[in-house]
Amino acid sequence: MTSKTKTLLKQISLPVGIFAGITVLAFVGVYFGLFKPNCMRSEGHPSSVDEKHFVTEENLQKNKADTEWFYSQNPEEISIESFDGLQLTAYNLPVENAKGTWLLIHGHQSAPLREYATLAKFFHELGYNVVLPYQRAHGKSEGTYITFGIKERYDVRDWLFKVNEIYGDTLPLYLEGISMGCATVLMTLSFDLPTNLQSVVADCGYTSPYEIMWKVVRKDKNFPLPRLLLGIGNIMANLLADFDFDEYDTFKGLRYNKIPVLFIHGTGDSYVPVEMGIANYQYCTSDKFLYLVENAPHAISYLVDEDGYYKNLITFCKLEQ
Repeated sequence: MTSKTKTLLKQISLPVGIFAGITVLAFVGVYFGLFKPNCMRSEGHPSSVDEKHFVTEENLQKNKADTEWFYSQNPEEISIESFDGLQLTAYNLPVENAKGTWLLIHGHQSAPLREYATLAKFFHELGYNVVLPYQRAHGKSEGTYITFGIKERYDVRDWLFKVNEIYGDTLPLYLEGISMGCATVLMTLSFDLPTNLQSVVADCGYTSPYEIMWKVVRKDKNFPLPRLLLGIGNIMANLLADFDFDEYDTFKGLRYNKIPVLFIHGTGDSYVPVEMGIANYQYCTSDKFLYLVENAPHAISYLVDEDGYYKNLITFCKLEQ
């Protein structure tokens, strides 16, 4: 090797080494700062986060009381196997002489009763069975990676057919999702679903995995070079969790939907912007209604305006009382 070659290699190796180091640091930073906290199983929210989520002590205590009520009813646990081999678990709480069944889908890194204890009690006391799954990579369901509705939509489809397996396909069936559960439910509408599915309630859902991740990176975290970091995060999603942020969205789910959809969103939602809920409503071509809850934070519109929430549910879904 000549001296010129050695000199050239030294000149090249330094910038290449620096670039490689920066690249590794970027991937490590995105993994721990973006991918892991958003796309992987969590042990659940600490009490301080729940206190912030419910905003007031009154709301927090109501959730706790309704959760205790739910467990006191001795719900059974049921399960299905997902299309990719995961064991998924749900609570099933039947009622005698049921008027129908509600399948209730919780949100991102949450749990069925954190989102639905109060609503489950409302539906059950109204005379409806309630089924509350743990989404994949949450709680009692298996899975490591959260895919923001892309794989979860298959799970919701399968839960609908599981409900009919238990209660029969002639009993009216209803579907509601909150937050990521809402986006998941809307994506599910692209499938051929049970004919007894009467209506859907879409509470504070985003439009696509990419859009909500962009909002997290750009506005919530205010990371520098957001498009680059989101691109790296998407590479990780493809390599580790086998999904792409741009793979699917709620518009694709709504495109040919004919099932009536009640859209709900709080105007004070700082996590999923109300504009996303409005966009979903505007894109929907089936029978629809948009109910905006003034100043309601994320995912607690049913606590902020209880009377209005229940009135719209009963009226739009034509529930028996």
